[in-house]
Amino acid sequence: MTDREIAYAKMARQLYRVLTDQRPQWEARNPAAVTDFEQLNAYLQAIDEVATRQGGQGSAEYTDVRDRAEHAAEEAAGLLVRSLRKLHGSVPNPAIAKAAGYTPDQLDPLHGPDLLAALNEIAAAADGVRPLLANNGVTDEQIDALTAAIDLYTPLSEVPSSNQSQGSQLSGTARELTKNLRGLVQRFDQLIDSLREEIPGLAERYDDARSADANFVRNSTGVGYNNGGDGSDGGVGPEVAGSAFGPEAKPFQ
Repeated sequence: MTDREIAYAKMARQLYRVLTDQRPQWEARNPAAVTDFEQLNAYLQAIDEVATRQGGQGSAEYTDVRDRAEHAAEEAAGLLVRSLRKLHGSVPNPAIAKAAGYTPDQLDPLHGPDLLAALNEIAAAADGVRPLLANNGVTDEQIDALTAAIDLYTPLSEVPSSNQSQGSQLSGTARELTKNLRGLVQRFDQLIDSLREEIPGLAERYDDARSADANFVRNSTGVGYNNGGDGSDGGVGPEVAGSAFGPEAKPFQ
């Protein structure tokens, strides 16, 4: 697992504790979210299993061929998206608007054909404004690096994911699991946003845990970590919430 994946899993575990404490509140208003809540727990357990198999070592390297290709393509795309966004901000251009609008939260959960479509959108936009990007310090080599990464990733993107969900038993690479975990967290972001005015205490605690993710934009004023809350907002309190997922599992301590 990479350090980034380890940090994201640790953040998600804090969210799980907050959501466990406040479950009576949000479940009463959105019972359908219980499925995502249980799936969140399942993904965290699966990531722990992957980390244990890998010896708990954070690393910037991937052992899976598809993961390496996917990571290289996303890194190349990220650089170009930042430059396209800057260019579009100074000189609006409908031809690059979609590619310039991608954010890490949109790209991170994608893999396979969905990610490939986004990567091709970014590559085409960058290729169409090469001279303008060059004025902003982007080289042809950087643009061509994304094209080369896409060429490598394309045949691999068609391989079915090994990720299977059966209760709490999940398999797959850490990268696949983290991408799916991001999708779940984003759905909880939307749920909490819909409850901010009604349950501000839950939103504050959620934001406080969520802010460990560098890509998260806080939507309300945080009040600091509260270990799942004291139960004053209708939650079950830290004694239950703190043990809901057990102690912090290595290497996330």
